[in-house]
Amino acid sequence: MAVSLSAAASPLPFAETFDTLSPGSVSTQNGWTNLSGTTVVQSNVFANGSKALEIQSGTVTHAISSGGTSVWTSFQAFITAAPDADPVVTNASTSVAFFINTNLNVVVYSNQTPIRLNVAVQTNTWNRFDVFCDYGNMKWILSVNGTNVADNLGLYSASSQIESLLIANESPASVYFDELSVMDTEPAGTIVDTDKDGIADWWEQHYFGGVTNAMPNQTGTNGLTYLQIYLAGLDPVDANDVLLLNKAAGRKFNWARKPDRQYDVYWTSNLTSGFTFIQTAAGSEFEDTATNRIQMSSGFYQIRVHR
Repeated sequence: MAVSLSAAASPLPFAETFDTLSPGSVSTQNGWTNLSGTTVVQSNVFANGSKALEIQSGTVTHAISSGGTSVWTSFQAFITAAPDADPVVTNASTSVAFFINTNLNVVVYSNQTPIRLNVAVQTNTWNRFDVFCDYGNMKWILSVNGTNVADNLGLYSASSQIESLLIANESPASVYFDELSVMDTEPAGTIVDTDKDGIADWWEQHYFGGVTNAMPNQTGTNGLTYLQIYLAGLDPVDANDVLLLNKAAGRKFNWARKPDRQYDVYWTSNLTSGFTFIQTAAGSEFEDTATNRIQMSSGFYQIRVHR
């Protein structure tokens, strides 16, 4: 089994559960292209929902477009047997590539060098794979079943943007794929945090060059700790980057929301008296309808973010 991302197409975010596709060949369905072998949508083995993609000695690809510099890809794979031979990368523009070898070990490419990891996947069970590709720094991270197994890897080529996703199984034994997603914003519910400091591995590597390099209580240039900066979705090297309330009509406000965050709204009539909690926002906007505050001649609102 091999997976690679190359540097048009479905814009991100792109999600594929295969549940809405028709049984049979996946080719031409929802933008998928069969390059070789048997690639079919079936309903006997699946991770969630009702269907999954089965590949036997085959390869499929899907064109994807994104203007961003960061890409998160995740999927689940069910491998029925060890492959007969190790695959090779044939696309010189590949950004990220990894595969499962004949001993069921994960092999990743750092630049064009294959590295065998001391990580084995189990057959006949679903395994989750998460990839973070950082085109800004030309690095990538791989996590398997929620654990970081390789980081600070160099991209295979100098391609600076994703153009397609390729999934291959060169063995006649079936491999099933399900719950695929490709995003250019941080996904919800899949954050891997190797050092358990509350800051995601991808963020630490992107801004500090390693998945354990950011100290959560260290203060950044804008006066906040790195943990606070990460939770707010800010740039730790930009002193002017702050979490802002954007005023819409009347007493309605909105802000840039990040996944897996909770946003609390506070208010005060006087900046010297401290803020009072109003409510936890359900989404990324808030409208104040309280008569006692609306009737005030002046007032101040504040947004606070946490997990």
